[in-house]
Formats: sequence, structure tokens, C-alpha cells
Amino acid sequence: MHAKTILTLLFVISLCVVAILGVRALPQRVNDGPPVAKDETLVATMALSPGTLLRAKDVVWQQIAGAAGPGSIFRPANAMGRPNLELDQQLRTEVYGAALRVSIKAGEPISRDAIAKPGDRDFLQIVLSPGARAIAIPVATGGASTGILYPGDPRRRHPDTDV
Repeated sequence: MHAKTILTLLFVISLCVVAILGVRALPQRVNDGPPVAKDETLVATMALSPGTLLRAKDVVWQQIAGAAGPGSIFRPANAMGRPNLELDQQLRTEVYGAALRVSIKAGEPISRDAIAKPGDRDFLQIVLSPGARAIAIPVATGGASTGILYPGDPRRRHPDTDV
């Protein structure tokens, strides 16, 4: 045999070995179905009491197996199984700084009914500590009342007065 034929044969064999090793190095799929995108719901990382202002360390996204419950705060995953970043940012601004109306245990989902956002009618009532009182001050403009607190509100009435 000629040297040229032997070198060509060795080159073809080495290409086949590299191709086989490359195919074996590729990740193997166990199931051939498309990956299932799971929704994530917002849950408490620790036990939270009523009146707590939600912060980033108080909540975390957790995958759920079935459908999200009514009123729960969830973010759907896209077709690739990754969360939508724009929707994630929108949900974060909706939740952070909101006050809890009820106590929530660690790992329990947070529903929209369980939070009061700044500007809601009962937000100030929730964040005021027991015994604290809100007072009205005179203002120049006639439309300055926002309806956050009302006179004689039964949930935050001071025990010494009968207003």
C-alpha cells in the first residue's frame, strides 16, 4: 500500500472516533416529551404576623404541582420553563411594601386578599400598632382627604376615648 492511502485511512478512522466520542458526550434525554413548565406561587419564608410590611426576604417563589388557588399570587412559566422577567418585576412591585391583613405560616401561599397595598382604604389601619392613634390636622385644600382612616374607626380606637 502506498503511504498516501494509509494516511487517508488513518485520517478517516480518527474522524470516526472523534464523532463517536462527541455523540457520547452529548446529554442523554430520559423522556422524549417536552419539559413541563410549572407555575410558581408566592409563599412566606417565615411566620408573618398581621401588619407586617412585606420585604424581599419575607417571600419566595415556590413551584406548585397543580393549578394555583383562587386569589393566590403566582407567576406562570413560559414554554422554556423560565419565569417571565417583566411579569416577575410587576408582581414584586405589587407585593413589596404591602401590609398583611392576617397571619401567615412559613411556606403558606400569600393570597391577594391577605395583603393591603399602600393607598388601600384599610392600609393605615393595618400598619398602626395597637394603642396608636391617628389624628386629623387642618389642611388648606378641600380635597386632601384620601379616605385612609375614618373618625371612630372601631379597629384602632383608643381605649381612653369614646370617639
